[in-house]
Amino acid sequence: MATTISVIGLLAAAALFIVVVWKGLDVFTSTILVSFIIIITSWMNWWDSLSNYASGYTSFISSQIFVLVIGAVFGEMMAASGAAESLANVITEKLGVKNVILSITVISTVFVYVGISGFVVLFVIAPIATVMMKRAGYAYRMIPGIIFIGATCSAMLPYAINVTNTIPASIIKEQLPDEAVSLGSAPLLGVIAFVVSTCVGYFYMVHAAKTTAVKEGTVVDDTKPVKIVPTRDDLPSVGISVIPFIVVVALVLGLSNLTEMDSNAVVVLSMFIGCVLLVLFCHKQLGNTLKDVIGKGVSNGVGATVMAAAIIGFSTVLQGSIGFTAIQNWVLSFDMNPYITEFLGLNILAGIMGSGTAAVQTFFQYFTVPLVNKGASTAALHRLAPAAVTGMNTLPNAGGMVAQLNWMKISLKDGYWYVFVTSVLAPMVGAFVACLAAMVLY
Repeated sequence: MATTISVIGLLAAAALFIVVVWKGLDVFTSTILVSFIIIITSWMNWWDSLSNYASGYTSFISSQIFVLVIGAVFGEMMAASGAAESLANVITEKLGVKNVILSITVISTVFVYVGISGFVVLFVIAPIATVMMKRAGYAYRMIPGIIFIGATCSAMLPYAINVTNTIPASIIKEQLPDEAVSLGSAPLLGVIAFVVSTCVGYFYMVHAAKTTAVKEGTVVDDTKPVKIVPTRDDLPSVGISVIPFIVVVALVLGLSNLTEMDSNAVVVLSMFIGCVLLVLFCHKQLGNTLKDVIGKGVSNGVGATVMAAAIIGFSTVLQGSIGFTAIQNWVLSFDMNPYITEFLGLNILAGIMGSGTAAVQTFFQYFTVPLVNKGASTAALHRLAPAAVTGMNTLPNAGGMVAQLNWMKISLKDGYWYVFVTSVLAPMVGAFVACLAAMVLY
């Protein structure tokens, strides 16, 4: 009976979390509120539980703050220097109006792959995408859904500079030092998940955009060449703009394969050098604003870290409940392939917690060893994680996604369906196909 009540409390907490985040309550207050639902329904000591919350909160900050902060600083520098706009403009002009959705997808994929936060990517791309979509005759409300194609699927690729790629590697190294994996482990699975997910999201958005344009009478002549007008006169050349990207990716590849350096250390060092190159090559564009740009990046990075840490704190309380233990044992009792268990487990946790970061950390802490004991490959488990955890990561309880729609002045009613297809449904399809491939290859 006590276990049943605890499970009901856990589910009620997850449901309330969706509601309060949707209503705009800050993440810290929200997680404390729903933590107390779990504490009460599981008869847990409230002060010990809050202490566990604090431990999870601070532990995440200590392990991930440098990765998230340096990524945010790099993103702000790319935006402020004009390097991001320079690259985006060239891609758009080369691909043309009829491929505007492909252009936005490519841009967001490249930007997020090298570690620029999804928050920053939307802020950088949205103004450019607005012009592009208008010229193509496509609806403004579809922009977030298109950006999310690349922003969510790029993390699936091997060597992606993303916490859902670095966290599993770190935990596997800690729990199974003899089975350490690199940021590029099991690359084929990541490519399969990325290609399938991207194709599902992309072709749906192309169909939806064209159908809506016909219905709303906004179809334009897509045979005319497109010329993007820069927003500033001092944009760096595309050659200069692409150098930091190439260097960051090359360093991640090299350091991951040629050294024993910790995966987080690889990301931080690579991104730091990318920032230095931006300062050297774009000092004219950054000028006297460099101090403010760095400050804004640090502020955004710390804010993102604190938001994720609050959800990790909530997950720590959740893990201490008898309901969570019951669910964990229930999942492990399934007579199914370990990769399918990972697919289901990560999606369920991401949906409950509203955070892929929290879900992937919780899952690998509790399920890595049991699944390896069932015959799973650590490399395959690692590579499937960024794909499997993406599916339920942008439900309406995802504070970041709601904030982005609000920033663009797009209501959930008008814009969320497209986000759901490209960042929930499409990744789930891609992840499942990758799971099937893992069952054959591993």
